[in-house]
Amino acid sequence: MLGIAPRTFLVVGAEHKRAPILLREHLQGDESDALRLLSRCRETGLDQAMVLATCDRCEVWAAVEDPARAIADISALIAEAAGQNAGEIAPQLHALSDEAALRYAFAVAASLESQVVGEPQVLGQVKDAYRLTTRAGMSGTMLDAVLQAALAAAKRVRTETDIAAQSVSMAACVVKVARQVHGKLDKAAALLLGDGDLGELVADQLTEAGIKRWAVVHPLAARARELAARRQAHAFSPAQIGEALVDADIVVASLDSLAYIVTAPIVEAALKKRRRRPILLLDLAVPGDIDPSVDKVDDAFRYAFDDLERLAMTGRKERAEAQAAAFALIDAELTQFQRAQAERGAADTVSTLRAHFEAERAALLAENPQMDGAELTRRLVARLLHRPTLALKQEQPDKSLDAAARRLFGLDGE
Repeated sequence: MLGIAPRTFLVVGAEHKRAPILLREHLQGDESDALRLLSRCRETGLDQAMVLATCDRCEVWAAVEDPARAIADISALIAEAAGQNAGEIAPQLHALSDEAALRYAFAVAASLESQVVGEPQVLGQVKDAYRLTTRAGMSGTMLDAVLQAALAAAKRVRTETDIAAQSVSMAACVVKVARQVHGKLDKAAALLLGDGDLGELVADQLTEAGIKRWAVVHPLAARARELAARRQAHAFSPAQIGEALVDADIVVASLDSLAYIVTAPIVEAALKKRRRRPILLLDLAVPGDIDPSVDKVDDAFRYAFDDLERLAMTGRKERAEAQAAAFALIDAELTQFQRAQAERGAADTVSTLRAHFEAERAALLAENPQMDGAELTRRLVARLLHRPTLALKQEQPDKSLDAAARRLFGLDGE
């Protein structure tokens, strides 16, 4: 009798450290793109998979029976989604399995793998991706267990450490700077470039602070329309930056473009049309979206990511201590999860063994219902020991099966 095949947890895809250009140019999509990738996963034979697609990553998290095949299949699907050759983008993808994949998933949910450590959006993004997976019928016992444990670990990190202080403090700093430049913000207009997580957080904070008029810019027309609908804003294309800047008192840049999208001549031209009303430009992208030469333009006030970080945080030591505390919690939660999974696996194995032994006993009785007890037990022992005996005889020199058998059956008197 065969038991349930063991599963391996995998994470395969692209993330901001390894493949920033691939993410920016080819893998930024919406919910329909994630559903399409999920559907392709199902077509390749995956039955437990989740697609996590954000500005920081496009990955498939999966529980699989054949890790090598699944990694190859998922890598090919990521390449297909990007419209790229699988061989060419292979160096930009990462593939993690078992404990490394679990630790990474826990850290992602806790925002320890984000460009801006501690940003709050990623937890919601993981929850949304999980809901999408459930809706698509692609969840399952192991994937459910991993996601629930990762979300629980993330909640502990956010409530028991100061890891969220950086992004929250930075957003609060932006509001303070905006008020220093423009006073009350209820009359100000703002322009959001891109959909980076920190940019969205800052935009939300500015809206709460009083800004009602927004415009948005995104190179993907569908994404621009989505952002505009969410903020009741007007959508511009990157080619219309100059036009959009004319009405922008505050610019929040988080596009992570490959080149500066806001330059000194564009800002100077906009300021002339604005009759020199000042523009506050907040560059939250890494690398930046706004050319540093804008600093030389009168009435333009540029704050780069590093400038805002210095205003928001007291120092690197505090950030390092918060991250160390967060990873300590992650490791503790991971240990607890692995122990629970091992105990569950042992229980499943014992249940399978019992069923297997009972099936062999029933088969023997069916063959000869009149068999006496001595003969029945002799034949049953022979049947049950047949496969273990073959395995022990064929074992490699390390003798691990031999040691396991002696321990399981107390052959050394333990």
